[in-house]
Amino acid sequence: MLLKKSYKEITLDILKRFNIDIEEEIMQKAVSLYDTFDDANDPTPLKQIEDDLFVNELYHGPTRAFKDMALQPFGYILSHLAQKLNEEYLILAATSGDTGPATLDTFANKPNIKVACLYPDGGTSDVQRLQMTTQKSDNVKVIGIHGNFDDAQSALKTLLASPTFKEALEKKGIKLSAANSVNFGRIIFQIIYHIYAYVAMLKQGKIKNGEPFYTIIPSGNFGNALGAYYAKKMGLPIEKILIASNINNILTDLITTGVYDLRHRHLLQTTSPAMDILISSNVERVLFDKLGATRTKELMDSLKEKKHLYP
Repeated sequence: MLLKKSYKEITLDILKRFNIDIEEEIMQKAVSLYDTFDDANDPTPLKQIEDDLFVNELYHGPTRAFKDMALQPFGYILSHLAQKLNEEYLILAATSGDTGPATLDTFANKPNIKVACLYPDGGTSDVQRLQMTTQKSDNVKVIGIHGNFDDAQSALKTLLASPTFKEALEKKGIKLSAANSVNFGRIIFQIIYHIYAYVAMLKQGKIKNGEPFYTIIPSGNFGNALGAYYAKKMGLPIEKILIASNINNILTDLITTGVYDLRHRHLLQTTSPAMDILISSNVERVLFDKLGATRTKELMDSLKEKKHLYP
């Protein structure tokens, strides 16, 4: 059935399966933003580079960051909800380079929305830094911090969890949300292109229906990998999810040894800043699925207080 559907139609089908309480007309307008990508009919082209190796190109959106795939429709939906409920929102974002430009672009000049974006000064590419710091929209604020992405993300999570900060915003009639993958609304959209890639292989006759495949995902904060993990749980025949890391290979250590230990680790800046992360927030969601709420909280408390966890 999916073989005859476009990316937008597949997206709408999957969103409906999540029973999202949003009018279908709004979801249609949100996914219509894929029409602004390089190819409206194929916003994520699947390119074959070897006999059994394909690349799912996720960089054809307005900012050239793969985050556009999730944040373009997500930004439209969140802005619509804010207007519908007559509420004002402050959207927080922390970035190592990809999330920031995509967030600022999708929320630029949107009614009822303000954005504060934190990035590590010197810890992004020059192009991404300029994309953020030259954004002229009146409703966005970009803040370079002395520190790395983990520091920026830690600040974001602290603010999201702070009753004092929320109370201060409530007094001004402002509600709080996030553009990072700590917001599950963004993860939903990151599930879809894994499914679409498989459909594209079927359409091209490169794989048989139901035939398993491997997916290789460069990962820092584990959001894309988590999307693939959920897609697998939903029935996509992924044989194995392979995580590619740079020298900050905290995920490699966790997967191969079962240990997440930050006590003697220091984040190193590389030429792949999106993976310059030691505290991968989406790992918590995998632990929750595998171990349940009680054990996951124990482990995450251990990581926060003792700088290590042993699942």
